[in-house]
Amino acid sequence: MTIKEAEERTGLARSNIRFYEKEGLITPQRQSNGYREYSQDDLDCLKRIRVLRMIHLSLEDIRALSRN
Repeated sequence: MTIKEAEERTGLARSNIRFYEKEGLITPQRQSNGYREYSQDDLDCLKRIRVLRMIHLSLEDIRALSRN
């Protein structure tokens, strides 16, 4: 799915989604034209990040949880 669809389904802004990708928390596939293709796993991870950020967990803590 596109970043627009990911925005709609997660409630996160496009800039946040790209930030989490830059931080290595998600790794969407790239299409042949370079566009990002978000999977259901990416969406699930973004939703989890959103909840964890709402309870004020740091990115470092979220990263640590993602490794488990």
